[in-house]
Amino acid sequence: MTQLRQRMLEDMQIRNFSENTQQSYLMQVSLFARHFRRSPEGLGPVNIRTYQVYMTNEKKLAPGSISIATAACRDARAEPSSQCVTQRGCASRRPFRSSPLTSTVSA
Repeated sequence: MTQLRQRMLEDMQIRNFSENTQQSYLMQVSLFARHFRRSPEGLGPVNIRTYQVYMTNEKKLAPGSISIATAACRDARAEPSSQCVTQRGCASRRPFRSSPLTSTVSA
């Protein structure tokens, strides 16, 4: 496992991403790197934008799919220090969302 992949997995676990989101992000970063035939570590914001244009015009992907790919590529590029960090120096976790309480309204 590469250092980038390991770091991405650790960051996503710290941020409480679901298993499916983690797998999706890893797949999107892999597709991004394959598109340019380079490591994602050597790709920058200009490459992300070029990839967005490719996904829009060539692959005809939906905006939601492009947003997921873009977020994954940006996360792969982010240095741990540039991510949202708490005062203790740890990446912040995504808040736990519980199911909303449902109530029945009697008429």
